[in-house]
This record gives sequence, C-alpha cells and structure tokens, in this order.
Amino acid sequence: MPLINKTLAIMKPLALFLSFYLLVIIFSCNKAQPVHHNSQKTETPKPLQDDNKDISFLSKRSDDDLVNEIYADLAEKSSDLKNLEDTRRHFSDGHKDSLMAFNKYNSKSDNYYSSAMRALTRVKDSVIKQRLRLLLINSQKKYSSKISKYNSLIDRMHNDEESTSNYYTTLQLAATLPVIEEYQDEHLSEGQAVEAIAKESTILNRTTKKIAEKYEAKLKQ
Repeated sequence: MPLINKTLAIMKPLALFLSFYLLVIIFSCNKAQPVHHNSQKTETPKPLQDDNKDISFLSKRSDDDLVNEIYADLAEKSSDLKNLEDTRRHFSDGHKDSLMAFNKYNSKSDNYYSSAMRALTRVKDSVIKQRLRLLLINSQKKYSSKISKYNSLIDRMHNDEESTSNYYTTLQLAATLPVIEEYQDEHLSEGQAVEAIAKESTILNRTTKKIAEKYEAKLKQ
C-alpha cells in the first residue's frame, strides 16, 4: 500500500502536467486556424486593449487579474467554455444549499447527544447512569451508521473540488497562454518606440556631456 500511495502521489502532478500540455496544444491549434479571406490581424482581446473598461462577470472576481480577464473573454466566445462556466455557477449555487440543509439536519442530532450526555451527569444512581449511557452510545452509533454514506459522499465531493480546482487552473492557463503569446508577437512593433527614444537618450547624453565639458574647461582657464 505505501508503494501504491507513493506511485499515485507521483502520477497526480504528472497527469496535471500532461493535461496542461495537451490543452496548450489544443488551444494553440485553435488559434492557428488559417484565414481564407484576408490577412488582417486578429482583433486584440478586450482585456489586452488599452483603456478597456468592459469587465465581464468572470473577471469581476479579482482586481487586475489578467489570466481571469483573458479567460473570461474567451469564455464569452467559446461555447464549451461558456457551458462549463454555466455548469460551475449552477453547481456553486446548488451545492451550498444542499450541504446547508444536511448540516442543519445533522447538527440537531449532534446537539441532542451532547445535551443528553450533559443531562446524564445529573443522574446519581450509577447503575441507571451506566444503562442510560450505553443506550445513548448505541443510539449515536446507529445514527452514525445511517449517515455514513452521506459523510463519505461529502468527503468525496471535497476531494473532487480540490481536483476540479487544479484542472480549472490548468484550463485557464492552457487557454490563455496562446492568447498572450499571439499578442506578444502581433504587438512587438511597440518596441520600436523604445528604440527611437533610446537613440534620443544617447544623443541627449552626448550633447549634455559635450556642453558640460566645454563649460567645465572654462573654469580651469
């Protein structure tokens, strides 16, 4: 068993990496669809446009989170991503209510047994007290057995949520990475302004140095 657990621990991150790699390839291929009509540039995604004020429902979750914003923009245009987000919202809205109902139900029994054990301390007859204690313990065991299936399902759901979160982040990164890389390539010309101002900087430096040395030389005369 320790060997199996160790193997599973190694395989989990490997599976995530492979999933991320495959998703990057898929989204990259989708972005690379040929344009038959003209050679116009792809429209810059809204989150990457300057002074963009159009924030979607997904990117409202956090401030200045470009991964979420780009993914939100993709989700508005992709049917499978949009369907996934609809499913996520439906699950988020429903599962909390379902768990809350069960937790309220379960808490009543837990509170009862706690209250009963406290009440038991008022019984002075040791024989009666022991008999009642056994009755309460057996009842609590039966109740635990009744709800064990639901507790197992809740534990499994918590594991699913952790795994889903891992794969959701994988999806977001794999979907948005090709977008930012395409933006980088298409807007690399923005660097030309840097080249121009760098030249001006060099000229200004040389001119300033020349004039400074001229005036400094007068001081030595």
